Amino acid sequence: MVSPLSAVSSPFTYVSEVFSSYRDPRTQGWGFTADARFVFPLLVGYVYFAKFAGPRWMKDRKPHDLKGAVLLYNALTVLANAYFAVRLLSLTYLGGEYNLFCQGINYRSPTETDMTILRLAWWYSFVRVADFMDTVFFVLRKKNAQITFLHVIHHFLVVFSGWLFLNLGGDGHPIFGVCVNAIVHVIMYSYYFLAAIGPQMQKYLWWKRYLTELQIAQFVGLMMHMAITLFYDCGYPRYLTLIALPQGCLGLGLFINFYIKSYRAQRRVVVNPGKDRKER
Repeated sequence: MVSPLSAVSSPFTYVSEVFSSYRDPRTQGWGFTADARFVFPLLVGYVYFAKFAGPRWMKDRKPHDLKGAVLLYNALTVLANAYFAVRLLSLTYLGGEYNLFCQGINYRSPTETDMTILRLAWWYSFVRVADFMDTVFFVLRKKNAQITFLHVIHHFLVVFSGWLFLNLGGDGHPIFGVCVNAIVHVIMYSYYFLAAIGPQMQKYLWWKRYLTELQIAQFVGLMMHMAITLFYDCGYPRYLTLIALPQGCLGLGLFINFYIKSYRAQRRVVVNPGKDRKER
């Protein structure tokens, strides 16, 4: 039981005690992406590099030609996401005993399959950390316009959420979202790989606009799926859903805003291309 007196004597201690009372014992002691001592400095360093240190360091330097590195990174990201999607699906919904409608968490007596899923979720969180390389490449290629608030906050929240759920409950119902997200990333980074090849591929990339639509649909679908646990008791903690849904709403709002702005800009060019050229 958390003592109310600790909230008065030390807010940090109180928060720590509350967090510990909800801590998933199955991942106790797991390091790196499940350890605040690793994740928090990493996130602070990422934001500082993305918005301040990186652009300042490149200010008087020429952009680097990193085509080969970008192609390799995109290809490896596709393979990594495909691997985790297949492995997790085979242990859960396509070969396992997971219920697609609602899946609880077995905290007290986890099976070997439960622990395997948790370990895979832990390893997959490293893939999400590796996504920070998107930002590194933007900085080194001096594509600062692409280091938007949406870009930074999205990468930040994905890694933060990974840490949070690994500590509070990293399997169960949200694994469906992890699988869907991995599949979406396979599609996204396949596009990025083709786009990085060069201008000759542009005629095959007419489906760029649909990537953002896919991400928006992903947010809507996964939020609806998570909301099931608010109304149906299958053993999944409702407080985890109440943590996940606001993050989903934020991400959805940011992607919709990006989509509307991008679509309006494209429409303005098509409707009045002469005016657009003059403005440039």
